[in-house]
This record gives sequence, C-alpha cells and structure tokens, in this order.
Amino acid sequence: MKLLFPVDGSDFALMALDKLVTIVNLFSEKPELVLINVQLPLPHPRALAWVGKEVVAEYYGVQSEEELAAARNRLDQGGFAFSVEKRVGDPAHEIVTFADSERCAMIAMGTSGRTALKNLVMGSVATKVLAASKVPVLFLK
Repeated sequence: MKLLFPVDGSDFALMALDKLVTIVNLFSEKPELVLINVQLPLPHPRALAWVGKEVVAEYYGVQSEEELAAARNRLDQGGFAFSVEKRVGDPAHEIVTFADSERCAMIAMGTSGRTALKNLVMGSVATKVLAASKVPVLFLK
C-alpha cells in the first residue's frame, strides 16, 4: 500500500505528519510512504528565458529541499522508510496526478485550519485535492 503525503514546509504539515506516523505505526504491515513537494511555477512566463533553465531548476531544487528538510528529519529519526517526489506546477493538480499515476491507496495531508468560509472564498490545496482525487483523502489536523 502506497500513501502520498504532501509537504509544504508548514507547521501544519509537520503536525499532520507526526499524526500520520503515529497511525501508521499501528499497522502490522507498514505502507510505502511518499513525500511530495510541489513548487509553484514562476509567476512571469519569461522569467525562465531571463535567468536560464539551470538557475530556475536550482531555485526549485533548493526551495523543495528547504520545505522537505524537517519532514525528512522526523522520518529519518523515527526510522521510517520513505521516498520523495518533487514537482513544479499547481499543487492540487500535481498531487492528484501523482496519486493516480502511482496508484496510491490514499492521500494523507494536513490542513491549515481555515474556516469553511475562507476555503470557499479563497480555495485551498486541500479542498481542491479532495474535489479532484479519485483515491481516498485523509485530512489530519
């Protein structure tokens, strides 16, 4: 069984990861855990041409590593096996696409604790993932 866990570097994601690990440790057979980090594309389409592909790729790599560092550390310290996937694009779309293509059994993710009204007005990655996913989504708060 493969579980997908999006990581954005937030405290909410780390708290949710701690809860997920606690839950998963109750399983007799440990699932395969995949951490996914999605970086938003640069806002200006010509930025890639201005600074070059190598610089942009390095930027995305550094940003991903910074956002994944605390989650990696917690899983390493707990002796929990995991793999990492890095993507660039719309976070909800990339999360759902990866979960579908890799046949993940579930997407487990933290929520920022916004009210329903704020989610309705502003939207959220969690709300979009829930709406688009074909696999079960577990929200951890």
